[in-house]
Amino acid sequence: MTSWFDAVAAGSDTGDLACATDWAATPLGPPDTWPAGLRAAVEICFTTRFAVLVTWGPELTMIYNDGYRPMLGSDLHPRAMGAPAAELWGGVWNEIGPLFETVMRSGQPTWDEDFPLLMNRSGYPEETTFTFSYSPLRDETGTVRGVLDIATETTEHVVDSRRLQTLHALSTTMHQHGTEALESLAKAAVDVLAGSADVGGVSIHVGEVLIAGIPGHDEEATSAARDFVRRFAAPQRVGYTAVHPLSTTGDNRLVGSVTITGNERRPFDAGQWEFLALLARTTGTALVRADALQRELTRALSVGNALQDAMAPTPLASPRWQTRYRPADRRLSVGGDWFDVVEREDGTSALVVGDCVGQGLDAATRMGRLSSAGSAALHNATAPARTLTILDRYAASLAGAEYATVFCGVVDPAARTLVYSSAGHPPALLVRPDGTFRWLDEARGMPLTLGGERTEAQVGLGPGDTVILYTDGLVERRDESLVAGLERLAAAAVPICSGPVETIPDRLLAALLPDGAHDDVAIVAYRA
Repeated sequence: MTSWFDAVAAGSDTGDLACATDWAATPLGPPDTWPAGLRAAVEICFTTRFAVLVTWGPELTMIYNDGYRPMLGSDLHPRAMGAPAAELWGGVWNEIGPLFETVMRSGQPTWDEDFPLLMNRSGYPEETTFTFSYSPLRDETGTVRGVLDIATETTEHVVDSRRLQTLHALSTTMHQHGTEALESLAKAAVDVLAGSADVGGVSIHVGEVLIAGIPGHDEEATSAARDFVRRFAAPQRVGYTAVHPLSTTGDNRLVGSVTITGNERRPFDAGQWEFLALLARTTGTALVRADALQRELTRALSVGNALQDAMAPTPLASPRWQTRYRPADRRLSVGGDWFDVVEREDGTSALVVGDCVGQGLDAATRMGRLSSAGSAALHNATAPARTLTILDRYAASLAGAEYATVFCGVVDPAARTLVYSSAGHPPALLVRPDGTFRWLDEARGMPLTLGGERTEAQVGLGPGDTVILYTDGLVERRDESLVAGLERLAAAAVPICSGPVETIPDRLLAALLPDGAHDDVAIVAYRA
């Protein structure tokens, strides 16, 4: 071996390999015959830590350094030293061969970033990416005789970035669909994972029941692992497939499993195992939370229905009264609004419409207690202003009932009058048969517990007059004044009140809330 080659190459693993190679048996011949251009390239190759490949001659014979060695995997080194490039890289030559040919023909360098190649370098088809530049190597005459490849493998960076994108998409989707039923949430997770190049298959089981999945792993092979996971809540691996429990501890444990097959074109190393574990934990946590939420909603619905049954006003014998109730949360039967109509022994009818602050079960609970207190006062033939005073005192002792608004009135069919008092509630609407209307906005006081004297007002009711009482969910809109909502109510109510009284509540809801209620809504209509 010539002294110049020993001086340049010896001392590194691949350099020692190059020194031991029989170059005379290759198209390059002995190193002491190599042209100056090749010698200069070889010196660069073995005196830098960058990954460098030198190819020279008609067969593009390969010489490489320690930095380039990992790119050959476990199967291509050491036989790559002195081998023809097309022969060694036969599996990807259709992709990289034209780049070599371009440099050899044009003498112009190439540049490629994150260039994807499916390589068989370690005994299996492996997804890889590289950033590299091919540069021409010339002899003394200026003729291009070879190609210098300075490269870096970017596979880990590309795969890690892609995995992070998948995790972000899964986390975002689980948050967006977190209140849906388990099957719907599981399907949303599967849809995200199906679009990932790093997931080969997924199945989600609750108990032994498959609720969502896409093919990609051997169900028979993973069945025993899923059974173990269900029993012991510990993750298992079957080849490229990871089986994780939906949850492991706590009162809200949801028994089941998330089975995910990874990317078989990447090594199943610690990074891939942890990636699959993160996917499984993200999915499992969301499903456990959704299950707990559904259980809570089921409980709340049961309680809400019981409250509704307990608080529903006794059906009225008189067809002159029509009522409707729409909670903002469609999963519950009740909310923070209420109404009651009491037919009293003296022939009068007492009515109350109220609105507690808030929505949902807590507001419904407060509403139920206020409603009971109001009904008791109405049954005792208490006047409207006195009834509100009683509710003032009661609300002051009931946490969360502060600032409730209430309209209370007494209709006397014989005298054709309505006596009323309001605690900060939107005004009732009186519509005459001739299409004229007026707001019952006298005797207005502050919401409950805010103090002030309660007064009363009286209005006469002629034949065919219609009185409409309601809560603010019917008229209020975001970024809009209450006046605009009241004008909208009057415009809708005048033509609607020309029809039968039994159609008024539903027609008002359809006209004013075509997309459903965003707040609790109660409506009481009376036809004189």
